[in-house]
Amino acid sequence: MAEILILGGGIAGISAAGHATKAGREAVIFEAAERWGGLLDNFTVKGYRFDRAVHFAFSNNEPFQRVLDSIDCHIHYPEPYNYERGRWLKHPVQNNLYPLPAEEKVEAILSFMDRPSRKEDANYREWLEQQFGTVIAERYPCRYTEKYWTVSPEKMSTDWIGNRLYRPSLKEVLYGAMTDETPSTYYLPKMLYPKQGGFRSILEKLARGVDIRTGKKAVSIDPQKKYIDFADGSREYYDLLVSSVPLPELVAMIKGVPQAVKEAAAGLWATSIALVSLGFRVPRAGKHLWFYIYDRDILPARVHAPYRKSPDNAPPGCSSLQFETYFSRIKPLPLEGEELVEHVINTVGKLGLAEKKDIVACDYRVLPYGNVVFDRDMVERRHCALKYIGESGILSVGRFGEWDYLWSDQCFLSGRRVLDHLAVL
Repeated sequence: MAEILILGGGIAGISAAGHATKAGREAVIFEAAERWGGLLDNFTVKGYRFDRAVHFAFSNNEPFQRVLDSIDCHIHYPEPYNYERGRWLKHPVQNNLYPLPAEEKVEAILSFMDRPSRKEDANYREWLEQQFGTVIAERYPCRYTEKYWTVSPEKMSTDWIGNRLYRPSLKEVLYGAMTDETPSTYYLPKMLYPKQGGFRSILEKLARGVDIRTGKKAVSIDPQKKYIDFADGSREYYDLLVSSVPLPELVAMIKGVPQAVKEAAAGLWATSIALVSLGFRVPRAGKHLWFYIYDRDILPARVHAPYRKSPDNAPPGCSSLQFETYFSRIKPLPLEGEELVEHVINTVGKLGLAEKKDIVACDYRVLPYGNVVFDRDMVERRHCALKYIGESGILSVGRFGEWDYLWSDQCFLSGRRVLDHLAVL
């Protein structure tokens, strides 16, 4: 019997357990994998440490900032780049067109000046055209959407955007077309990364004193009798259930779910990520902390350099790169396993990042969940599923529990919501 039973040992689950424990309550985490950490875990290959895709820490909320203040971190000032057709453009592209030929810059600027008027209930493609004009929208964010979100932008809503995409003025577009001496307009002024132990070290700080039991995969939940059955044949009872299990999987485990709720949850979908991680015996593979790739014939959408996040992520005098290729039930992977690895290694040479002969470590793995996809009906389906979950007395937390585009600090706060439920126990 657990007073507070938590499914999932990622940042949201660990936050929930930590806050409940500090409040004097008994909280136990049951993690399906053999190692806790979730999407913020890492792995090591021949002395090279890799996170599970790119991660940095940043926050405007005081509780998570206190956690970061207790960890020795490197400070990074964002300067991402974009690769397209042999050219490197500063990020964001829309106000950094300087490397393009004159005629292409003129075409993009004229299109920006003639962008469509805004309308209510615009889909994502329409929104992009309204912000940047058709030329810039089609050439850059629309194309990237197909790689990163694995779906055409007209099939997406705009609920997730927030401040993630910069909307320049005409003056900024003109200035960025005439010079590469442009100011940073990234939505974050700085980002933090632990000096030791990779991004997981933030979780290790939070997990101190927390009861975490791994290898415990939940298969069935009875919210009326308040128990969970696990794949190993065990059964655990609870007073309060907190779940960071992906929302569609959570609904599928609950007994007696109405058909309408089942259908709503089944309609929710997310991207997956095929990661190819490379270690190099030379000190400086690639020139950038991270960058985006727009070319359709190059499968990865994003690349980052773990050794630039912290030298602790690679052996002395060495470097590393990690390539993210996104796929989904809508857009399967065109290449898998060794074929994708070979494609990535060829990309290393094509982009001039390093030489093949200097690769001394290589890893391929798939992350089942990358980002929740905001298609046009997602919010309505999500509301239906979460409403039922809440009425069943279950607190669903985290990126995949809330089914939202949450950053790490937001997942931390999501888990902290357990404090609001302690009074009723």
